[in-house]
Amino acid sequence: MTLRRRVRPSPSELAGRLAIFFDVDHTLIDDDGNLRPGARAALAELTSRGHQVHLWSGLGPRWEVVERHDLRTLIAGCHTKPLYQHEAMLEPLGIPVRPDFVVDDHPHLVAIFGGCVVRPYRNHDPDDREMSRVIGEVERIAVFRRAQAASKTRTGSAGRGVGPSGDLSR
Repeated sequence: MTLRRRVRPSPSELAGRLAIFFDVDHTLIDDDGNLRPGARAALAELTSRGHQVHLWSGLGPRWEVVERHDLRTLIAGCHTKPLYQHEAMLEPLGIPVRPDFVVDDHPHLVAIFGGCVVRPYRNHDPDDREMSRVIGEVERIAVFRRAQAASKTRTGSAGRGVGPSGDLSR
């Protein structure tokens, strides 16, 4: 039986803070570049809870969207979204952190990194409530991460717990 040293959770893990990546086109804005209802409030809420909010797009960094909608204080960064070899392309694309939660109108990156698929937002719809749903999903994951981090802290550096492959370790 081998001893596995446990890495102590970071303060952001203990707090359940996430690196959240939002797709831009048809997720945050419609075909005419209008912001989805509730988007600004959702970004503000997530930022106020200590999450890092990033935007990414297959078209490249979309700072013009950030500027047009006055979102600069809510966004930690804008990036080119990896369209292939998603994990491997994070570093070459200059993405400083691995996404903890992805919000996109296409399921492929959500399946890889985890997150929430939203209904595509193509045209103005004042009744759209997808961003409220996103906040709920983020909070659900943040609560889970806090509990997971607290559990790691309780097991201690040489305590009994579940190893990376699901086996019991000591």
